[in-house]
Amino acid sequence: METTNKQLLFSIGLARKAGKMIVGTDAVCDEIRKRKVLIVLCAKDVSDNTKKKISDCCTYHNVKLYCSDLSKNDLGHAIGKSYAACVGITDQNLSELISRNL
Repeated sequence: METTNKQLLFSIGLARKAGKMIVGTDAVCDEIRKRKVLIVLCAKDVSDNTKKKISDCCTYHNVKLYCSDLSKNDLGHAIGKSYAACVGITDQNLSELISRNL
């Protein structure tokens, strides 16, 4: 795994440990509607329906959406779960850190 991916996974894990992360499609969309999520990171292997749901929600509420080259398993492993389709970051500094590593 290249250095950029390692830094990205570290940043994602840091956000999870800091409690500044929302995990799961429905939870992320709910928090986007409440204006708490700053960026959304989506796994590369999510279904088309999930991708459309997240994309539409992010577009409507003007939230940045990043589709990474991480699989659901890689993304989940970074946050201590078996898999995760998407995560939302709720902290400004952590969102900037993750954006720089993408």
